This record gives sequence, structure tokens and C-alpha cells, in this order.
Amino acid sequence: MIVTTSSRAGADVLTQAQALAVQLGGRYVERRQHSLQRIRRRYGQPGILVVSERELRYEDGEESLYFHPSMANIRVKRLMKGETDPMIEASGCTQGDAVLDCTAGLASDSIVFAYASGREGSVTALESQPLLCEIIRDGLLRYEAGVIEIDEAMRRIETRCAHHLEALAALPDDSYDIVYFDPMFRRPLQQSSAIGPLRQLANHEAISEAAIRHARRVARRCVVLKEHDRSGEFERLGFERRLVQASNLAYGVIQS
Repeated sequence: MIVTTSSRAGADVLTQAQALAVQLGGRYVERRQHSLQRIRRRYGQPGILVVSERELRYEDGEESLYFHPSMANIRVKRLMKGETDPMIEASGCTQGDAVLDCTAGLASDSIVFAYASGREGSVTALESQPLLCEIIRDGLLRYEAGVIEIDEAMRRIETRCAHHLEALAALPDDSYDIVYFDPMFRRPLQQSSAIGPLRQLANHEAISEAAIRHARRVARRCVVLKEHDRSGEFERLGFERRLVQASNLAYGVIQS
């Protein structure tokens, strides 16, 4: 993977790009006035991480991946109006709760949990893919949603680059109130265009039975799984299914 910067990057951006290249095992290339296409041709690598003053952006020549709250903006605004959210209803998340998001992705669900658990709560977001983890870590710190409550929720999230099974196995019993899983669906929702760029970097492993055993031990209140309703994962992993009728999504819950 190539790591470069935006055009006319300042010294701080150059330093950040060089450090990320070392951290991620990539190759730092000075941008100068070169186009990304020219850099790809020269080095024969399609994937380029572009570091700018605003964000980290991964470009592969066809799609771009960068941090954005996605539906979290709308969901938090609904909660602010006193409306409900299916994930929050399924988990019973409330002020002061400690939440472990085992499969952060772009951290959209983590943001909603961070708002619902409030300033007295905590959200830890695990992401096993190092590049994706750095994109969301950087985004949660720098992205400005324009809504104070959303910005504050993002800043409260602790991001860790770790595989959820290893992280769960190392945790003591009853460490969190809620343990949450939102893996890449076994049966993708093809109409979900927002998830397309994420698929190229995300971990596509199915959740293991061992992970659920550890999650049940770690969770004081419940373990929650978000999946496609017809995926079969709820039955395989022993979840009670709670269907969200407005879409093909469902939340399975195991009460502790």
C-alpha cells in the first residue's frame, strides 16, 4: 500500500503520513504534483492512503473510503427528539452504560451507543483491520458533524485495533454492560451503497461460537447481534431474534 498526502500538504500532514506508512507497513511517496493515477502506474499498487488536513482517505482507483458518521447522524437526531432506535431498544442501552462494540466498521453504531450511554458511559470500538482502524480513529477525533451532541459522542469513543475474539478472551467477567456485534453480513444487502467501499477493507469472518461464549461471560446485561434476518446466524449462535420490520435487519439478543 502507498501512503501519500494531499497536494500542498503542510509539515504536520507530511509527518503524519510518514508515521502512518511505518505503522501500517506501507510505502511513503511524496505527492508533489503527481496525480494518484500516475503514482499507481509508477509503483504498481492500486491502493493509496491519502492523508490530508481534514481526513484519511483510501483510494483504490474505483472507490474511496473515508470516515463519515453515515446514518448515525440521523439516528442520533431522532434520539434527541425523543424517538426510538431499534439497536438501543434491543440492547436496553441507557445513560452510564459501558458498551463494547466488537466489530466497529466505520463506527456508526458506536456513535449511537456513545450518545445513548452519555457522558457517564463509555464505548470501546474494536476493529481488527489496521488501516480501517486508523481511518475511524482519525475520523472520530477530527470529523465535525455540526451538532455538538454528535461531536461529543464521537470524541468519547475509545478505538482499539484488535480482533474481538482475542480482546474478549483477555477481559475479566462482567467487564461491560453490553457486548455488540455487527459483522459483515453473510447475506449482503445489495441495495446498501454506503457499505460498498467498506467491504474491500473489512474483516469478513463469521462470528465464532467461542466469541459468543466469551461475550456472554464479559457482558453484565446482554449480548446483541445485528444481522440480516434470513442469514441463519441467530440460530447458529443461539440468539433470540428481534426483527426490525421496516428493513431486512434484525437484532438478536442474549440476556445475561
